[in-house]
Amino acid sequence: MIEMPYTIELLNGRGEPTTFTIREADMKDFDTFMQLQDTIMEALPDKDVYAPFTEEETIDQLTNDCCWLAFAENGEVAAVSVLKPSNREDQSYNYGHYFDYDEEHLRRTASFDMTMVVPKYRGHGLQRLFNKIRIAKAIELGATEGITSISPENPYSYNNFLICNWEIADRRKLYGGKDRYLLRKEF
Repeated sequence: MIEMPYTIELLNGRGEPTTFTIREADMKDFDTFMQLQDTIMEALPDKDVYAPFTEEETIDQLTNDCCWLAFAENGEVAAVSVLKPSNREDQSYNYGHYFDYDEEHLRRTASFDMTMVVPKYRGHGLQRLFNKIRIAKAIELGATEGITSISPENPYSYNNFLICNWEIADRRKLYGGKDRYLLRKEF
């Protein structure tokens, strides 16, 4: 596992470097999570690409899940990422339910819940970096598989998973009828 906080220089598509510091997040970051989600939602031309979290869901994430924040060198929040670990007490959220996994299989399946990157910092590879961090953490906590859901209208996100050898395992309506791919990877 990568030691936190973690600092890395990443290049955008024009070859311009930005230094990011990633750290674990907790309840003191609640307002930051909610503000970041609002910023992301406002910037989306198609609001169905993302299913926003309620305040209660965000509290649950910050209390029970593995959460990280990325900050640019100027101190601005650049991204957030969440992993629902396989060893979590409450397995009702686990994406393995979509594949009718039994309890034992659910306890080996981590749910890659979300990564949101502020538009200004897209193209630096933050989502891919967060995917690597989340896979390492999932394995550390006993997972042998990961599942995530992504809108088919969000090729940047699902391509970031396909590049890392995830497979599109299903396509269905989730989150109140939003079209989603379910991607899966065995570790």
